[in-house]
Amino acid sequence: MKKLFYVLLISIFCMGIVSCANTYTKIIKSKTTNTVFDEISEASGSTLVDSTVEESSIKDSTITKSKILANSKIMNKSIIINSTIENSTISNSEIINQIIENQIITNSKIEGPAKEEAAKEE
Repeated sequence: MKKLFYVLLISIFCMGIVSCANTYTKIIKSKTTNTVFDEISEASGSTLVDSTVEESSIKDSTITKSKILANSKIMNKSIIINSTIENSTISNSEIINQIIENQIITNSKIEGPAKEEAAKEE
């Protein structure tokens, strides 16, 4: 009975470690193309192209056709282009065709009409 208990305990522990490893993504100095990060993500010094990043922190990166959602923090000379940024803190960055929701933005360049305004003009 003790052996069964220890096997069960070790199995539960290993499954917990594996599930934690699957939910956290960290990309450093990389170039990704069709990007989808889920859960708790982090990118630094990277180029992400057709991106969706969920609960993320992005530093020194270039994100192109972006969606950065949930508790986003974008910092240190990051460039986001066709953007949707949700619960955001953005500093020292450049955002171009933006929809930004719950924002704190400092020292950043925000360019172009929001996607909603561009759709109304068409």
